Amino acid sequence: MKNTMVNTTLLTLAISLPSLLMGCGGGGKDPVKPPVKPPISGAAQCAGKSLDEGTSCMTLENRDAIVYKPASPLKGIALFLHGSPGSAKKVSLLFDAKSISDSQQLVSVSPQGLDNMWGWNSLNTQANQSNADVDYIVNLFTKLRAENNITSDKVYIFGYSAGGFMGYKLACQIPEQITAFVSIAGQFRGDFNECSTSTPITLHHFHSPQDSEVPINGRNTGGIKSVHETLAHWRLINGCSEISTTLEHPKVIEASEGTNTKIWQDCVKPVSFSTMKNVPHESSYDTDVLQQIYAPIFN
Repeated sequence: MKNTMVNTTLLTLAISLPSLLMGCGGGGKDPVKPPVKPPISGAAQCAGKSLDEGTSCMTLENRDAIVYKPASPLKGIALFLHGSPGSAKKVSLLFDAKSISDSQQLVSVSPQGLDNMWGWNSLNTQANQSNADVDYIVNLFTKLRAENNITSDKVYIFGYSAGGFMGYKLACQIPEQITAFVSIAGQFRGDFNECSTSTPITLHHFHSPQDSEVPINGRNTGGIKSVHETLAHWRLINGCSEISTTLEHPKVIEASEGTNTKIWQDCVKPVSFSTMKNVPHESSYDTDVLQQIYAPIFN
């Protein structure tokens, strides 16, 4: 009788154990985490990620780029540059490329960078004369215009982290092709002497004093300039005065304490800086709030 009870108990445990492990995710840390669904077999891929509905994949110079076209007639191009590590799909979602495309009638494009360390060849120094990424992006614009009958020269660049580094390099190298640039947590890298352009662009920079990965005060490793130095360089290019106004904006993430936006006066083209209070480097932004803050770039 005793052996029968033991065998029955062991059998019950053997049957229950797989269900218990599945409910705990196998590690016991997240008991309510649902099981991960396997990827759909045969789903379209682009830049190593599955394509979302309505998007397509463009290949140029052996690089993939995610493209989204709104139904309305196109008025220009929106370029989204990912961080490192990062992906074309991730930065598209971070900025909500689809909503920007739909509201502003822009074809959105999110290419994949090739640099394993920095995502992009974004350093501006005399020793680094490579413009491979710049040339690729220029060719990307040309292809998009030709294939979509875009006659406007409007180009809006959105960069996150390392994508912001690359956006500033584009602002140095091809400012005449840029209408406006929005950077989140990514400033200028390298030597300002290698950025001697006098062509202004509309610029809006977002950063948090609590960003520990790409500090607001810059970092020697990687030649990352401070946000203050970066914006001072473009305020000089844009002919801004020292006078500024400050606007209060909503918080960009739930844990934030709000956003202050500084706007310099008398600029040929606007320069703005939004201080995001208590926002870590990796964050899930409220894209509606972000778009509300940088909306003037489309004026």
